[in-house]
Amino acid sequence: MKKILIVDDEENIRDLVDLYMRKAGFKTVHAKNGREALEKFDTEKPSLVILDLMLPYIDGETVAQKLRKKSNVPIIMLTAKADETDRVQGLEIGADDYVTKPFSPRELVARVKNILKRAYPEERTLKIKDIEINPKEMRVYKNGKDLGLTVKEFRVLFALAKKIGSVLTRDEIMNEIYSEYDKVVFDRTIDAYIKNIRKTW
Repeated sequence: MKKILIVDDEENIRDLVDLYMRKAGFKTVHAKNGREALEKFDTEKPSLVILDLMLPYIDGETVAQKLRKKSNVPIIMLTAKADETDRVQGLEIGADDYVTKPFSPRELVARVKNILKRAYPEERTLKIKDIEINPKEMRVYKNGKDLGLTVKEFRVLFALAKKIGSVLTRDEIMNEIYSEYDKVVFDRTIDAYIKNIRKTW
């Protein structure tokens, strides 16, 4: 059973998200500020974080940055900031999705399930010559050395590796690495991910 860390300074929001996540079969743990979120992340080791941006003590963006430095855990930003600039900035920090308030709890559950399915695939490790692609760890190794790819770089490479010998369009790659909500904003980043992957070689 996957565990969800719910981070929001509004108790009613935490309780609402908690209710729907538990109904969907997830375990939950709460944090009401950024400092507590970082502490709970280390002690509870959640499978996914639902993170508000406007938090006391340490803001959500800083929390996301700190989490990304030590983990590839999926992050959904849940916030009242609806501007496209805020959305782009949040996703560039390393969030996997961005949900604006007010929100549909059922849609949030659907997004959580979708991201968890992508983040924790059941496929076996792929080996191509001196490259080993481990989907459970979301790591890529070359001659035993971890290449240190980001989550989305890993997903791009894994999508290509699964269809080795075939040519994939941008849309096909995006179907593998993004939810439907992010495609328009981030179509231009596919080339950047591939360029970064090539640099690791």
